[in-house]
Amino acid sequence: MLENKKLVAISLEQDQVFLVKSVSEQEYKKMLNKQHECESESERQKVIHIGQHNELGNRLTKLEKKNLILAKSIYDNFVDRGLLENDEQFQKDWFDFYFNSCELSLENAPQEYKQILEKVGNF
Repeated sequence: MLENKKLVAISLEQDQVFLVKSVSEQEYKKMLNKQHECESESERQKVIHIGQHNELGNRLTKLEKKNLILAKSIYDNFVDRGLLENDEQFQKDWFDFYFNSCELSLENAPQEYKQILEKVGNF
């Protein structure tokens, strides 16, 4: 009587309550297809989520770079007007960052630039 039947355990809740029932081979295949569809949808949603997360990360990186550039512009304006001392090493580091795609270490940046950057980032 159970030759063409399969016993299937179906999880009803996360706390692992199972319903066991006997199904035909055709019903079993339908259940497997449904399970694969759910798994595929779950994977698709993960890929979409990862893509959205990466895009948001890229936007923040662009915003951070814009803030660095705006702060540098304000800093240079103060230097040109004689309100701040020119820091030659910082100017060289900035040039390498901007034109040579080097890493910009803010640890070596003048304190005034850091203050300007902080205020620009808070807008």
